[in-house]
Amino acid sequence: MKCTCDNKEMPLITIGVSAYNRMDYLPFCLDSLLAQTYPNCEIIVVDDGSTDGTAEMMKQKYPQIQYFRKENGGDASAKNYAANMAKGKYIVFNDSDDVFFPDTVERLYNALDHSDETACSYGTYQTIDADGNEMPTKRKMSLYPSGSITAPLLTHIIINSCGTLMPRQFFLDCGGFDARLRVCHDWALFLEMSVRCRFYAIQEPVFKRRRHSSNISAASYDKERIVSDVFETFLKGHPEVENAYPEIVRKRRGDFHRKLYREAKKEKRHTEACFHAKEAFKFSKTLKNFFAVLYSCLLLK
Repeated sequence: MKCTCDNKEMPLITIGVSAYNRMDYLPFCLDSLLAQTYPNCEIIVVDDGSTDGTAEMMKQKYPQIQYFRKENGGDASAKNYAANMAKGKYIVFNDSDDVFFPDTVERLYNALDHSDETACSYGTYQTIDADGNEMPTKRKMSLYPSGSITAPLLTHIIINSCGTLMPRQFFLDCGGFDARLRVCHDWALFLEMSVRCRFYAIQEPVFKRRRHSSNISAASYDKERIVSDVFETFLKGHPEVENAYPEIVRKRRGDFHRKLYREAKKEKRHTEACFHAKEAFKFSKTLKNFFAVLYSCLLLK
């Protein structure tokens, strides 16, 4: 076990794991963390109210790993709990069904500008199936950006709650993940961080994201609305961002309204569909958006 050793020459890094009824996959996650090549890590598992025997498994198989159990409050609250319990100067999260490469933490740490107390590093992921086999993974960008990344982050959700190394105190100072959000709490935080710090990108995957039946959820109007609201809340708090990138903001708003129109139409929410079709046309006066307005508004009559 290379992890959890005491090396005073390198800063302690905390790896926080949020777990909820993932006993079948959690050992693969934890074994990958115990095998990290970075020599000074601590691992904290926060069990978000599991009912599948996770507590017993942790006690029997992983007594050397710090384990905390709390009432179910969602992924964001579990990750925040881990950050508050952590001792590390830096923190990085992993989900209980995902897997780190052996050198994930080392690469993330080496990518930082160590003279910058707020610098963060991040990388993309390799998709795997339920059995751990690699699957095709679509890159959101051909080259992931470093430095000030607010503009590309407005357009693409390129940073994940997993595989992003952050100074722990900076994470806490920024408010951590918003536990009120059912989805998209990571994008909300990283948008806020992007106006306060520099991010350093690693182009190769830094973790394996497992896709299986219980973590693949279909899009819905309510979920798309949360994502859109995160975007608008961020801009409301940072009007200088919209002033700096008006065309990016305009296009993104149009994209959101098109997605909201499609989901509302599928769910037969005709009033909402008509509203979003009109908004999408306002931002992008295409023939497709025009016919969407006609179609959705006719359904209201």
